[in-house]
Amino acid sequence: MSVPTVVIYTEHPFSFWCFPEWGLEELRQRFPSVRFHLVRQEAELLDVLPSADVYLGWQFRPEWLTHAPRLRWIHSPAAGVRRLMFPELVDSPIVVTNARGIHAVVIAEHVIGVMILLYRQFLQCWEFQRRRHWGNEDLIGSAQGLLELADRTVLVLGYGALGQAIGRRARALDMHVWAARRHPERESPYAERTGSLTDAVEWLPEADFVVITLPHTEATHGWMDRTKLERMKPTAYLINVARGAIVREADLIEALQTRRIAGAALDVFSQEPLPPESPLWTLPNVFITPHVAGVASDRHWPRVIRQFADNLERFLRGQPLQNVVDKRLGY
Repeated sequence: MSVPTVVIYTEHPFSFWCFPEWGLEELRQRFPSVRFHLVRQEAELLDVLPSADVYLGWQFRPEWLTHAPRLRWIHSPAAGVRRLMFPELVDSPIVVTNARGIHAVVIAEHVIGVMILLYRQFLQCWEFQRRRHWGNEDLIGSAQGLLELADRTVLVLGYGALGQAIGRRARALDMHVWAARRHPERESPYAERTGSLTDAVEWLPEADFVVITLPHTEATHGWMDRTKLERMKPTAYLINVARGAIVREADLIEALQTRRIAGAALDVFSQEPLPPESPLWTLPNVFITPHVAGVASDRHWPRVIRQFADNLERFLRGQPLQNVVDKRLGY
């Protein structure tokens, strides 16, 4: 019987996203009977793909399939797998898994953090500090004032592991949590109200925060458009920590410029990096983070490696894998 072989190729211009050497040694110690290849160049990748049973990487190109006759499983160290969903792979028997769940804690903390930042006007406080201005009356007398999160309603669009992590923390702050998901019949911990995305359209006028954690698919592309933004409260905030393409950016900019909604906290955008000419940079009611909501610098790769190793254990034992992607749905 041939030796099970795992090929790892995660090269990226930013070294943080490249699989660490210590992780390779950790995998080799845990799985001494498995052959691991950590490659850094595409040419090297094509040399070892013919022996690969398992592939771990951010991308897998269509032309690589012919080089991988033994491949049975692809694991993405990211939650999003849109770049993997080309027709030849979708139609193949190769199983695809992803890293959903590993970012839940840090993204949930990010969401709660920006809620507090927006309601307590921390950015304005920071500006006053820089100017050495005692802005007590400015803050209290502003149009929004200083608010608390207790008893406010957060509508979470997408209620998987990430949505539930947000729900748990929001409930701890005595917020009302409403969850919209593809399968509303499934258990939705921490949510007082659960429904479909169609239901969510009806709930928009009642939500104080609308948080997008949906996967980016054909069904969700451009879902948050002018019609839905117009249904939101004028005092409500939109928070997007999923994918920029789920929101029609031009419609959102218009809603922000006209104060149709109070503001937005955006971590993702239709084009990244966000172009310097984008109006979003200078809108006073927008808080921008550069697609970092899911990053816990000291815990990212340990979580990725632990999750992959646990699944590799199942693979070697012939057990069903966890986090299997529905290739037809794209998540």
